[in-house]
Amino acid sequence: GINAEYGGSPHKETVQHIDILQNPKRYITISKEGMIGIWDMKMKMTNTLKVESGLVKSRNLWITSMAVLHNLSHKIAIASTSKEIMIYDLQSKKGTSCTCRIQGLPYAPLSLHYWSSQSESILCYGDVHGNVTAFLFDKTDSPNLFEPTSRPSSDSDGEDVTEVLYEKILAGAYEHVKVVTHRGHSGWTRKVMYAPHLDLIISCSTTSTNSLVLGMKEKNKTLMRTTAFNVPQGVNCFDYNPHMNIIATGDVDLMVRLWNPYVKKPVGVLGGHMTSVTHVILNGSRGQLISLSMDKTFRIWDVQRQACLQRLTGILAKGPDVLYSPVPVTLLFDEPKNRLIMSSNNLLSIMDMKPEMKDRILSHEKPITCAKYIGRTKQIPFYQVSSACQGSTITLWNIDTGQKLKQITNAHGESEITAMVIDLPSKLLSGSSDGTIKIWDINTTACHRVLQAGKEGPVDILQVLCIKRRVIAVGWERDICVFRDKQLMSSDFNITPDEWSGRREHSEDIMCAVYHAPGHLATASANGEIVLWNPNSENKIMKLDSRSSKAMKTQSTVEMMLILETRLEDPNAAALVTCGQNGWVRFWNFHSGICEGEFIAHPNVDSITMSVDPDNHLLVTADTSGEMKTWLIEGFCDGTILEEEDEPLTKPVLYRAWTGHGECITEVEVCVRSNSVVIVSASSDCSLKLWAPDGMCIGTFGQEEHWKLESIEIAPVPTVQSVLAELHKEESTVSELSEEDFFDDEFLFDVDEDMTTADFDPNYSYETWNSTILGKSYANQRSQKRPRRQPHNYARLPQVGADQRPISGTQMGGPSQVLKVSDLDSIGMPTRPDFMMNPHKYFSDGFSDIQSKGTKLPPLSSSDVKTSLKFDEKSLFPKHLLEASKEGTAVRGRRNKPGGKAGSSTRASSSSNNKTPTILPRLRATAF
Repeated sequence: GINAEYGGSPHKETVQHIDILQNPKRYITISKEGMIGIWDMKMKMTNTLKVESGLVKSRNLWITSMAVLHNLSHKIAIASTSKEIMIYDLQSKKGTSCTCRIQGLPYAPLSLHYWSSQSESILCYGDVHGNVTAFLFDKTDSPNLFEPTSRPSSDSDGEDVTEVLYEKILAGAYEHVKVVTHRGHSGWTRKVMYAPHLDLIISCSTTSTNSLVLGMKEKNKTLMRTTAFNVPQGVNCFDYNPHMNIIATGDVDLMVRLWNPYVKKPVGVLGGHMTSVTHVILNGSRGQLISLSMDKTFRIWDVQRQACLQRLTGILAKGPDVLYSPVPVTLLFDEPKNRLIMSSNNLLSIMDMKPEMKDRILSHEKPITCAKYIGRTKQIPFYQVSSACQGSTITLWNIDTGQKLKQITNAHGESEITAMVIDLPSKLLSGSSDGTIKIWDINTTACHRVLQAGKEGPVDILQVLCIKRRVIAVGWERDICVFRDKQLMSSDFNITPDEWSGRREHSEDIMCAVYHAPGHLATASANGEIVLWNPNSENKIMKLDSRSSKAMKTQSTVEMMLILETRLEDPNAAALVTCGQNGWVRFWNFHSGICEGEFIAHPNVDSITMSVDPDNHLLVTADTSGEMKTWLIEGFCDGTILEEEDEPLTKPVLYRAWTGHGECITEVEVCVRSNSVVIVSASSDCSLKLWAPDGMCIGTFGQEEHWKLESIEIAPVPTVQSVLAELHKEESTVSELSEEDFFDDEFLFDVDEDMTTADFDPNYSYETWNSTILGKSYANQRSQKRPRRQPHNYARLPQVGADQRPISGTQMGGPSQVLKVSDLDSIGMPTRPDFMMNPHKYFSDGFSDIQSKGTKLPPLSSSDVKTSLKFDEKSLFPKHLLEASKEGTAVRGRRNKPGGKAGSSTRASSSSNNKTPTILPRLRATAF
């Protein structure tokens, strides 16, 4: 299902580009006249900025494209028809300012794309002359891509601007910058993209030759080597997905083509549009493709089946010159949110792709954002789990059965609940995007207080903490919002925040915080800064920086922090754990402020979340793709003194990894119940699940059948030594098997010689799933899939389907189980014939002697064999058969010898038959 919503826009002209800003996540748009709009995740305008060029007047400015420089804090690159590329800082002292201008380009740039890694970054553009140019930077830790070689000039606002001439870049005036280019197109370069997985620069043009060009960088060469793909009438757009390894093109000839980067012919052609295809987007998580044509018709395709799933019309906002023009429409697909942002001329709209609800167990109607474990107290009679969703609904569940206990609807009106915390013995605090924090009674579900965190209006509250006699909230500014005990104990229902006593220590917005009684408080900002506070005096103790770690030299947003309680007293142990973008997890020392260890828990993901058990032995991580992992952190950065022969762990021991949800996991919570460790996971697929540490799914909250947690056997969390010993045992077993062992008959077929047919059990089958590593991994993957709906006629059968094998000790299930074979028991086994039971009655001794000696008999057709019996054909066959045989022989003779006489052939055949009958050997064999 798809839901479309429309929002207003400050743009006066066509929106040229839409992109995503991080830290925090926002949308940015830029229009033709140079107006920049920054939007929050609800498509509400938060800021507007104006771009100005030093070469042309504002009324003559024409912006063509934009690219976000992700590794540089709040910087964007803008291309214009004045043959320049401008780099702007969105958070300068003046609000926005141009920090760098690349001037003197040979042709006007039309499209931009930027990519960066830890060691290099690439800014590529395509121009109106068909050229593709890429700036290669090998220095990514500098705030500016181009280091100024001379005194920078100043713009109209007094900000320093670095002016860079294109000719000087080609001449090598900048040490860390290199230029590579190619002219692969004869027309305008419509789009350009660098694909890091292929190490290629992809570009397209609306020409029938060189419609799609792949440019490859070569060492110490300024010209790229190109590979061209030809499409009739050219290509309007393209998209590449690294997971699918497919390039999709939207073509002028109404088709959508799918390409393998290494094959020059398309691997698939999708037809159905009535006008030229102007936009294509690959959705790798669902294996789908979204295409848009000039008549504003959307089509959603299944890439694997190459079939159209849905056709949508009337989605885009109507306006002047919208119907048949490819220019005014711009698309951006936010894959983690499953959201499509569109622009028609100067109007914006969003389209949310809702998950399919068929055959799925839903805990909430909207995506779940928060989940917390509530322990049992005198005021709370049950062990519970509280969850909140985007629909402003709070639900309380019984963790022992999965039953819904209570529900609070419209907790914050129509606003999304973004944060939640439990304040025992009986309070629950929820924060919302409307800027309010509400205090609820868990037993009565009554609201006691409303804390107005947003003084000037709605703000995004990312985290709420309850510390001694205070409530703090963070997420939307660089300061800590605090509500003190005097305010909370007053009779006022609506409470405004007090000021934090300490100074402002963060240079960017605070993203998360963590507290442990009595004296440990830490906050982290969007640029990776971590500040340790004294919660009593509210002053800074120490400042840490994630960019100081050896693996991450650039900015890394910290999105979550944990404190390991059992390590706080040890000065050599890392007691602070942080995680955030790019799947990194870091362990920090509270006393020295040093990053003791770091590792990539989830590679190739945007962000992760985590939780730890009360004993600080098990760390659970989850990512945006729905994957969950459990790590054994005992012995990792815990201050243990190792012996000389022992090597320190480079990362924690991975215990289990599995796919828990089909979409992004928003929060995980580890709790102990009935002396067993269980994991609660909340996801944007609207489900809340309970897991065992080994990946066994106990159930989904809200399902019809309730579980009984006490009766479920949950495997305890193993020790690091036991897991390492098991891994070492498996590795040694595999290494001991040589190549000859795999071809040894005794190894492959170990059969007992004393085994008889009486020992054979026809119902026995080897239990593959639980006896082999491959079977366990395959069964784990199949268990995560949605079960197939079986035919109604076989609903009561234990197993249906050829892919389900019976386990040991059970009978084969399926339709064949309905057949009755009891009547066949009375027939019994057939008896052997008498000549097999008593061969001496039917065979002579001479025959057996010949067989035993192995004497070879001469061939029957040999002339040396003298027959003891002579047969006459006239006495064996009727007269009419002999006459028919002669006529057939005569006909064959005439066909074989066109010039010969039929009579001679017949006579020759007759004479040969009189001498030696050809049928005689066959008759002897039959008689014998």
